Amino acid sequence: MDTISSFWAGAQDLADKLDLDSLVERAGSWQALMAMRTHDLVAIGVREDLARKWRATRPRETQGLAVTRVHERYPSRLANRPKAPPVLFVEGEREALSERCIGIVGTRRCTPYGAAVARHLGAAFARAGWVVVSGLARGIDTHAHRGALEAGTTVAVLGHGLNMTSPASNLRLRRTILEHHGAMVTTFPDDHQAARWTFPARNRWIVGLSELLVVVEAPQRSGALISAHLALEIDVPVFVVPGHIGVEACRGSNELIEQGACPLIDVDRFVDEWTGRLPFDLPPPSWLQEVLSGHSVDAVATQHGRSALDLISHLTQLELEGRVVRLPGGRYASTGMDLGDDVV
Repeated sequence: MDTISSFWAGAQDLADKLDLDSLVERAGSWQALMAMRTHDLVAIGVREDLARKWRATRPRETQGLAVTRVHERYPSRLANRPKAPPVLFVEGEREALSERCIGIVGTRRCTPYGAAVARHLGAAFARAGWVVVSGLARGIDTHAHRGALEAGTTVAVLGHGLNMTSPASNLRLRRTILEHHGAMVTTFPDDHQAARWTFPARNRWIVGLSELLVVVEAPQRSGALISAHLALEIDVPVFVVPGHIGVEACRGSNELIEQGACPLIDVDRFVDEWTGRLPFDLPPPSWLQEVLSGHSVDAVATQHGRSALDLISHLTQLELEGRVVRLPGGRYASTGMDLGDDVV
């Protein structure tokens, strides 16, 4: 059993009521803030009732590991996110949280196609040495975790404490993840029960741990869409797998594409681009040279027998990497960075 102090238990309980990063700045450091008494906290701007509640919070035990913001193993990517949680409760390999991570999210009521894509995507990134992060829910989450376990490991971010598993049908999957050097992570104390609001809350930390986010399938009202919007707020790239037109499970995710999210249309190429397995030292393909020379994407696509959507997908990726810039009128220009041969 691991134990966190009254300071950290209080910080966790009041994290949604206090701007902890601002308080750390005023105090000078986390260590200085930890040493403050009630009147010290009031002096730097904490309401007296909250300061008293904070200092009166009892220490808390966890069946896992309590990784606080001053812990050397606290994942650096998450620490740099806005309002990063003061404490993570982790069961399993906490080192997995600091690896290169991809978040994969989607609906619980996925189609067979969506399930297959999530599993393929999870396995492909795991083979490349990345850690797949998802929410242990039914549907897309489950298939992404299972795909990752075929070739590597995965992290499940829970919407409840470590003492339970939701859904209960994924208890075996949870055990398998831990056996394969993965981890369960949550911001909720061990005995905290799942509730309707806790799952959207955990979506923020799926995004916070991830270098990029992929939405596989999502209806118009779903946690996956919440994750996508949270990602856009903190500049985490969002990619969406196009779904079947008219299928409810895909309406929300298809609308993300309509609103400008990047479509993911080739899993293996996408993985190669993000994991750096494609070379960058060869001349760019002829179609790209033509687009950058001023020809329209539609005209170039027709000439080369390609889909305009396919070319736009590659151009969007290059734009995100800072290699090309989009101009008025749907034209593109090079920024001067090496374009390489990572598009074909």
